[in-house]
Amino acid sequence: MRGTLRHPDGEALLAGFPNEVDRLRELVDQRLRTRPADYNRLFGDLVVLAGRYHWSASLWDFTDDFYAVSCPDCEAEVTIAVGDYGCYAAIRDWDLGDIERRSLRPAQAEELRDPGRWMHATAVRDGQQRLAEGIRYAFGQAECPACASVFNIAEAHTAANLPPALETY
Repeated sequence: MRGTLRHPDGEALLAGFPNEVDRLRELVDQRLRTRPADYNRLFGDLVVLAGRYHWSASLWDFTDDFYAVSCPDCEAEVTIAVGDYGCYAAIRDWDLGDIERRSLRPAQAEELRDPGRWMHATAVRDGQQRLAEGIRYAFGQAECPACASVFNIAEAHTAANLPPALETY
């Protein structure tokens, strides 16, 4: 799926097989319910089968995940960190590391919108608490260390990773 979707005509090719894609999505979801050892990889497969290609490529296990986004207000490059070293927005400095850290504001589970809502619900259903918590942060809000504006992380991540014609988060 991921390889096909990298091809310029990949979406058109897959559009010719909607039943097969839906069936494959069902099979992957059934497999996830068994809590396999490679859960996170299969979760990424489910996400791509649901058409959320950029999330499939960037959601890992949230032990040490970093996302580079632009602040929607001042366009500063902001590093979003979610993992064992903290959940924060920062300016990344080559010599000093992440500076001017600001704590992320995770979305409340009941306030999540799709695709974050179903991603979170799937992780919770399958007992994947770290993944579920990471999704709350990835779909939460960050404060820009440069200008102090607050922005939606998922929207900024989508803008950084999809062409404007395909943007949906």
